[in-house]
Amino acid sequence: MREIVKKGHEVHVLAPYTGGETDYTLQGVHVERFHYFYPRRFEKLSGRSGMIDNVKEGFLVKFQVLTFLFFNVFYSLSKFRNMDVNHVHWPIPNGLGAIFLKKIYNVPYISTVYGEEIHLSKRYHMIPALRWLVNNSLKIITISMASKKFCLDAGMDDDKIDVIPFGVDTDFFRPLNVYEGGDTFQILSVGYLIERKGFEYLIKAMPYVLKEHENARLIIVGSGPLETKLKELIYEMGLGNEVEIVKNVSDDELLMMYNSSDLFVLPSIVDSQGNTEGLGVVLLEAMACGLPVMGSDVGGISDIIVNGETGLLIDEKDSKKIAEKIKFVIENKPKIDKIAKKGSNFVKMNFSWEKIAESYLSFYKSILY
Repeated sequence: MREIVKKGHEVHVLAPYTGGETDYTLQGVHVERFHYFYPRRFEKLSGRSGMIDNVKEGFLVKFQVLTFLFFNVFYSLSKFRNMDVNHVHWPIPNGLGAIFLKKIYNVPYISTVYGEEIHLSKRYHMIPALRWLVNNSLKIITISMASKKFCLDAGMDDDKIDVIPFGVDTDFFRPLNVYEGGDTFQILSVGYLIERKGFEYLIKAMPYVLKEHENARLIIVGSGPLETKLKELIYEMGLGNEVEIVKNVSDDELLMMYNSSDLFVLPSIVDSQGNTEGLGVVLLEAMACGLPVMGSDVGGISDIIVNGETGLLIDEKDSKKIAEKIKFVIENKPKIDKIAKKGSNFVKMNFSWEKIAESYLSFYKSILY
């Protein structure tokens, strides 16, 4: 949206309140955050770990899903009736306001579907509602070929669907000249500590790596519900000096970590609920920084990693094979450096926000003209 503003367009964002200001401008984008429950001090649905986890906290938070829907519609109708086009992210719960705007004020809307909302809708028996909200939009955007398949399996209109991936800020995430002291081979992984990220399999791969390469170290950046379990696994395997979990860091700190590491690994899996990686934005960030990457061959990761060309694909849930690929990277630096260079160029050519913004604009114009 920032890039679209740069091209002379006006962008307004409606989002739930999570603290701080309710009406402000961020990098040219006008943001309005709405309250969805009163008394306001009891608002618990948004923020923190996100709605998916927050809604598990009890009846009051579950009830706020209903009040959220009401206020989403109320603020959509009162604030955005004069918009040229409405772009909905996460149709449940955000699509209801859009469909009212369409029916009452004839404001067309586009839906972006990430994939996880389909799995959640299946779990809570809400696929018909999701399908209704999405199919009423004029266009449907998915972030990967895997997400598109999820949409088709859920009965969404094939002729409306197109793929526009997430982008990455290639002006910010870029190679830096960072001094790398010592002979440590630093492996980095980043993500929310949940089942589908597959971090346990990466941790279990480390003893196999360390048998031949004692200088290997693993840092996992993130927090989440599996933090305690993963730390216990590290302790049980005696990896306290070789594997570390670091809580969420700032973008500046993450940029330095990408540039001071030797390899990035995203060991995602298809989890017990059938959910998996929609795309893998952290892979794009790492690649933009010139870091060689490995990722599981699941979900949308294969949209980013062309095996042996822009990165390396690995089998999910197979710690021994993950270790073999890590050892291959350590032992074949000249070849891996070439792959990392191709990966960096691939991201700049296909996943910069400027490139993604052009794709969004073509969608908007196809609706308006």
